[in-house]
Amino acid sequence: MAILRMPLRVGEVLSATVRRKLSPHRVLISLKGHTLVAEPEHEVSPGDEIIVQVLTIFPRIRLRLLPALPSPAAQRRRPPLDLHT
Repeated sequence: MAILRMPLRVGEVLSATVRRKLSPHRVLISLKGHTLVAEPEHEVSPGDEIIVQVLTIFPRIRLRLLPALPSPAAQRRRPPLDLHT
């Protein structure tokens, strides 16, 4: 498996775009100029602009899907969005 060279920091909040559905539980997203396979816990659709927070970057990237205007309570309630890189 190739190592993804992507400048991410734990805690960073970013915007991503859902590019397409690969299966009922897998989608392609664009994040910082890279296309990644994601396994979202919540329904997302192609074309959706999503806000995510970086939870971990090693051994795999894990993101939390945030509401458009995240509050601390809302961030704790949302399950992580796992990415395979």
